[in-house]
Amino acid sequence: MRITAALFLIVLFIGAPSASILAQKEASVIIEKKIKTATYRPPSAGTLVVASNTPTGEVLVNSQPSGQLINGKFTKKLNPGRYRLEVRAADYENFTCDITITAGRSEAIIAELKPNFATLSIPNLRLRPTPKPAVFVDGQLLDEARWRLDGQRLEARISPPGTRKIQIRQGARAVYNATLKLEAATAKVEVAEPPKAILRIDSLPTARVYADDVYCGDVSADGSLVIEQLSPDETHRLRIEAERYRTFETDLTLTTEQPTLLRARLEAIIEFADNFTNLYKWDAPPGWAVEQQLLRVGGTNFAVGLPKEVGFRGCEINFDLRIAQGQRAAWVVRGRDERNGYVFILESPTPTTSRIDTYLYRDGVLGIPVQSDPLPLRFEARQWNRIRIVARDNKISHLITPSDSPDEISVALFQDRDKLFPYGAAGFASLADATFYVGGFVVCPEGAVCRPEIK
Repeated sequence: MRITAALFLIVLFIGAPSASILAQKEASVIIEKKIKTATYRPPSAGTLVVASNTPTGEVLVNSQPSGQLINGKFTKKLNPGRYRLEVRAADYENFTCDITITAGRSEAIIAELKPNFATLSIPNLRLRPTPKPAVFVDGQLLDEARWRLDGQRLEARISPPGTRKIQIRQGARAVYNATLKLEAATAKVEVAEPPKAILRIDSLPTARVYADDVYCGDVSADGSLVIEQLSPDETHRLRIEAERYRTFETDLTLTTEQPTLLRARLEAIIEFADNFTNLYKWDAPPGWAVEQQLLRVGGTNFAVGLPKEVGFRGCEINFDLRIAQGQRAAWVVRGRDERNGYVFILESPTPTTSRIDTYLYRDGVLGIPVQSDPLPLRFEARQWNRIRIVARDNKISHLITPSDSPDEISVALFQDRDKLFPYGAAGFASLADATFYVGGFVVCPEGAVCRPEIK
C-alpha cells in the first residue's frame, strides 16, 4: 500500500501539468528559449551594400570582379580600408566612386547609373500577321533581344542614343522609316513620329471604317474621321460600313505631301425621306429655309444642296414642286458632291413653253445644256406638280403629274453614254432670283421596299 501510494504520488507529480503550462496551452502560446554561449570576437570586416537603378550588372572592387547585381542589390564583406567601387551594366555609363569600409559596419552606396540608351516606342504600326518584322538601326539589324512587339506597338532599346536612322521592315515592305533624334532616359519615351500619310474620311456619322481589314474607328457626329497610321506610298483597301447602307469599298494610295480627303457617300438600302421640319439632314446653301414643313429653295447664285453623306445608284426620286418666283427650279441627281453631278433645270416662262434642260455639272462648272426637252403638257409653275425621277444604270427619266390632271406623263429621258456619275445623292440647287418650294421628298433605292404611295 505504501509503495502503491508512493508510485501514485510520483505519477501524479510528474504527469500533472502545472497551471501556467495549462494556461499557455489554452492560450496557444509556445515559448521556447535557447541560450548559446560563445567566445566573443570583435568584427574584422565591414559590409558593402550596393543598391542600383539597374536590375543586373557587374560590380568591381579595385578593378577586380566581385560579383553581380541581383534585382539591383549587391552585398559583400570587405576588410577595413579604402576601395574603388565600379558598377557596370549594359547600355549604361559606368558608375564609380571611392568608399571606406569600417570593421563591423555597413557602407551603403546608391549606384545610379546614367542611361546610355533610348527607349523607342512606336505605336500604330501597320503590321501583318507574317512574316516576322525586322528592326534596323543605321542600317544594322537590331538583335531581337532588344525589341518586342505589343500588338501593333514596337518597343526597342537603342544604344547609344543620338540621331539614328530607324527602319522596320516586314519582308520586302518598309513599315516604318525615319531618322530620329533619340535622347537617353530612364523611362519609356514616346518618340515623335515622322510625317505620315493622313487620310480624312467624310462620311455618314457612326459608320465604321476599316483599312486593310483593320478597324480604324467610327465616323464622328460631325461626319469625319482622321486616320494617321496608314503607311504612305502603299495601296490600302478602305471599307466603310453602316447599318441600312451598302458597304463602301475603295483602294487608295496615300502620300505624305498633303492630307488625302475621301468623301464616301454611303448608298442607302432603305428610303431617304424628309418632311422638312428642319435642315438637319442637309448640307444646305445660304437662302434655304423650312416653312410649314416645306423646303424653300432660294438664293442669289447657283449653289447645290445635298442630303448629308447618303447616296444612291439606281433609285426613284419623288417630290412635290411649286415655283414661287423666277419661273425656274433645279434639282440634282447622283450628286457626287456640291460641285459634281447631273443637274436638271426646269424653265417655265409660260405653261405651254416649259422645258427641262440637262447639265453635266463638273468641278463647279455648269456649262451649257447637253440636252433640252420641251414638256409635252401644260405646266402651271405656281401650282403643285408631282415630280418622279427614275435613275437606272446610265439612264435618268422624268415623269410629271401636273396640277390639273391625275395622269403621270413621261417628259424627258437622258442617257449618259460616258456614265459620268454612276452614284450620288439627290438634292436641289439654288438659282439666281428664283424661289421654289419642295414637299414630300422621298428617295427609294433600287430593290428596296419603300412606301406604297411612291411605288
